[in-house]
Amino acid sequence: MSAQPKEAAKEILAGEPQEAARSWLGWTALAMFVLFGIDTVLVLDGFWLPIDVRITTFIQGLNWGPIVYPMELINVTAGYWQVLAGVIAIVALFVVERRAGWLMLIGSVSSLLDNIIKLLVSRQRPTVDLVHILTPASGFSYPSGHAVFFTWMSFMLAVSLAPRIKPVYRPAIWLVATTVIVLTCIARVWAGDHWPSDVIGGVLLGAGWSALVLWLPERWLPSPSFRWFSGRLRRRSPSH
Repeated sequence: MSAQPKEAAKEILAGEPQEAARSWLGWTALAMFVLFGIDTVLVLDGFWLPIDVRITTFIQGLNWGPIVYPMELINVTAGYWQVLAGVIAIVALFVVERRAGWLMLIGSVSSLLDNIIKLLVSRQRPTVDLVHILTPASGFSYPSGHAVFFTWMSFMLAVSLAPRIKPVYRPAIWLVATTVIVLTCIARVWAGDHWPSDVIGGVLLGAGWSALVLWLPERWLPSPSFRWFSGRLRRRSPSH
């Protein structure tokens, strides 16, 4: 933990985690998983339900204006459409750069963990006697699969694309990624498909797994200089 936080953040935002970043990423992943565990225990204990109802009622009572359209699009992206979106993103990055594709593929394991945890927790979705249900959904509620999916995909896409664009444009990529994650959380609660504690758990799981993937030692991952096509620009190899 001796590395400077600013240097670690700089490496992560650049999509090139090295010594400074990895000294923080491991602890970040651990913290996320601990918080996820606490959230899970509180969900099982029923602690969140009264708070969930109040927050959901508040969110559904707001006038979201044109923001409703991207939220509806996010809510539609479920089931097979969500799987298709993930596969397209992974394959596209494999074509562009093998290492980035591997990062995305490993990151997608968080969605598998989400489905396993859903079965173990077996939390029921919000019901019409408590909140308004705009788009009825089947299956269990905790954690939110949308929150897990869009968190890891947005985070890993930003990390994978950052090294390939000019530094001046990198904040825009991270802003888009953060916006997508926030909209996803709001959209799932707004639609009545998930409780706020569901989406919080989903974000913690997706972000924790993404941090763990980036924490992996460089020697465990394919070389960044690997090229599928001889004409493709070679990415600068890490100095370490």
